[in-house]
Amino acid sequence: MGIEESRVGVVGGSIAGCAAAIALRRAGCEVTVFERSPDRLRDRGFGIGLPVSQRDEFAAAGYLDAALPAHQTWERLWIVDDSGSPSASKTGRIAGRQPFVAALNNWGILWRSLRAGVAEGAYRQPVTVTDVEADTDGATIVTDSGHRHRYDLVVGADGYRSGARRRVGHGTGPDYAGYVLWRGSYSESRLPGPLPSEFEHAMSMVCFPGGHGVFYLIPDFGGEQRRMNWAVYGALPERLRFDDPTSLPPGSVGDDVAAVLDHILATYFPPYWADVVRRTTRDELSAQPIYDVTASTYVAGRLLLIGDAAAVARPHTGAGAAKALADARALERACREHDTWGRALAAYDEERRAAGEALVELGQRLGAALVERTPPWDSLTPGEFETWMRAIHLTPYAR
Repeated sequence: MGIEESRVGVVGGSIAGCAAAIALRRAGCEVTVFERSPDRLRDRGFGIGLPVSQRDEFAAAGYLDAALPAHQTWERLWIVDDSGSPSASKTGRIAGRQPFVAALNNWGILWRSLRAGVAEGAYRQPVTVTDVEADTDGATIVTDSGHRHRYDLVVGADGYRSGARRRVGHGTGPDYAGYVLWRGSYSESRLPGPLPSEFEHAMSMVCFPGGHGVFYLIPDFGGEQRRMNWAVYGALPERLRFDDPTSLPPGSVGDDVAAVLDHILATYFPPYWADVVRRTTRDELSAQPIYDVTASTYVAGRLLLIGDAAAVARPHTGAGAAKALADARALERACREHDTWGRALAAYDEERRAAGEALVELGQRLGAALVERTPPWDSLTPGEFETWMRAIHLTPYAR
């Protein structure tokens, strides 16, 4: 069967799912997206980045609105606490600088831009998919209502805990890396005083033994306002391991996990940045255990994986959204260049599996350098910082 006019079902309506739906519609397919959440995706206000060149590329290709709001950064600042110094600053000492040209976005705004590219009747929610059955001629989506939906192709875009991945093939993960990422985001008006101008167009990195914090501004949903987005990476005690894949969304972080963050802030953070984190309410605080995931193949019969369902790289790479969009563009290209699903899916698998494996490896390497085996940041000179960054091949985008 040819690709044009094929019926395709997409499991998951997040960034990867919407991007896949756009790609397949452009390839001539009739697409239906199944999303389990009621309508909470549009209000996720966490920060997400795209290299400026990639943002422009995706906009030119018709995946993103060219007017998508973004906050521009020019450099990355590496900060250490200097509270023991006679000239101590509330914002700490800048120990290193690095060019960092990026367009930082609001996850919810980016998703809304992609969601607008999916026809209203083609996006079904809330619908929970309980299974996917695939063969050489098509695939079937089974929902919790017992309905079975037959398609010529099914796309698994259901994230790092993907059920579709189990039907595609073996791989690795989700493997717990031993540390978590605490997150928070709120209106700039709640900051402890105006953000010093030096940090306004920077990604600020607060360094401490065994982890680091990341701070930057992103657009708010209203247009005129901005949000402070922060993230802190750090290890948890062995008794709090998250070997079973999970996440702690806003409002669900327990006292024990929150207490570890409080200890990190009190011990290692300059006062200003500690205050930024503490102004996040418990209802806003989330924690993301860090996992590594790769799939040995992205395709099985008429079932394929895309985005985090296929490979999950640690957030240090800052590439989750960019990877999902690149996967979608590769899928569209494969559909246009090949006249059968067999050839198109084989081409997609070969290209994107290699890219996903490389990204996971990069995330592991950065995790080792930025969390698991951190250098003595507070004693490094600017020259030594530069040498360290080159040694770990820290890209201008990784964080």
